[in-house]
Amino acid sequence: MRTIKTTRSASGLATYWSRLAAVLSQSDFRWYWLSSSTQGLAIGTQFLVIGWLVLEVTESSAQLGLVIFLYGAPNVAFLLIAGVIADRFDRRYLLIATQGSVAGVITVLTGLTVADMVAIWHVYTAAFFMGLVQSLSMPARFAIIGDIVKPSLILDAVAMQNMAVHLGRMIGPPVAGVIIEVWGVGASLGVVAATYVASVGFVKRIGKLDRPTRADTESVVRNFSSGLGYIKNNPMILTVIIITCAFGGFGMSHMQVVPAIAKDTLGAGAADIGLLFFASGIGSLVGSLCLPAIEKAHVYRALLVSLLVFTVMLSFFAWSNWFWATWVFFLLVGVTGVGMVWPLATTMIQLETSAEVRGRVLGVLQFTPGLHFLGAFPLALVAGQLGWEVAITGAAGLSMATTVWFALLRRGRPQLSRQEASVV
Repeated sequence: MRTIKTTRSASGLATYWSRLAAVLSQSDFRWYWLSSSTQGLAIGTQFLVIGWLVLEVTESSAQLGLVIFLYGAPNVAFLLIAGVIADRFDRRYLLIATQGSVAGVITVLTGLTVADMVAIWHVYTAAFFMGLVQSLSMPARFAIIGDIVKPSLILDAVAMQNMAVHLGRMIGPPVAGVIIEVWGVGASLGVVAATYVASVGFVKRIGKLDRPTRADTESVVRNFSSGLGYIKNNPMILTVIIITCAFGGFGMSHMQVVPAIAKDTLGAGAADIGLLFFASGIGSLVGSLCLPAIEKAHVYRALLVSLLVFTVMLSFFAWSNWFWATWVFFLLVGVTGVGMVWPLATTMIQLETSAEVRGRVLGVLQFTPGLHFLGAFPLALVAGQLGWEVAITGAAGLSMATTVWFALLRRGRPQLSRQEASVV
């Protein structure tokens, strides 16, 4: 009996690694993976560094929330247009242009910081332009996966992309925290700018994409309307987008104000905050490593379970006041949240949409990160009146309530099996 179990375990592990190897065997995806790794390093680091810069300049958690809000506002406002753009133009060139622009903005902010000339309005302006530019890149970044790999490999490709991002998020913040402690915020901003430049270099190595061009013959308004109509008429896609956006707006609103949370509740410094982000990165990576083990027929069910467990772990995180307990809970938040909810939702959209509208549909899904930037400001305001514990727990409860109602209780909900997307 033990021999049979061992054989089955070895067979399952071999299947797991063979699926990942099939994705990595494609050279275009390898370049994309390297680009995602360096961009993940940059994004995972930039909010720690900019957050610490705001706290140094203003000593205000509400100001940090406002900066994140200014980043998130254009992220949300331009996402639908960004989805149309992702369907109309070469997605490689969009990634090159947008990431290069962000590198330029951070380079300017680096110079101002090093010269000791930075003011809070500089950070406001930088956050707004970075949010605008990155909103244009996100639908293209996720939609390009379907251009590079076959449909049968999409779940594994999304898992690998998320592993790349989380490796960056795991490595970057602790290193950035040490750089801040030793050399200052300006040096850490310079490192962020350099990683964006490296990401641009990797995208340039991706070959020409073979994509349908039918959407290019339609007007922008018709492109926009047809994308929304596609979502409205597909119960599975509509449900995934609603519950994932609630996850972003409520459940993930804490993510960009972690420097303020840790400083206020734990008395943590930059290096300790870097360790918290390191925990989130480890958790997110572990969650991504679990994805290839999920059968495609169970992706939607796994998404719902991950959302519900995430809200419980987030509530535990909110009420912890011992650093290492907080570290463990934040790791578990990373496993279930960024590590599983987001890639599972992205996979559902990739599997359920056709190539012609994929950019527009993913553009709507990209409201999720945009909303968690917007949610940071009201979360900080509520925390200022009631405390971080109550504010975060309340946000987690709203995320759970939306998931339970929209996915499990309402009329018109899709069935739990991905293959049976018919309305109950």
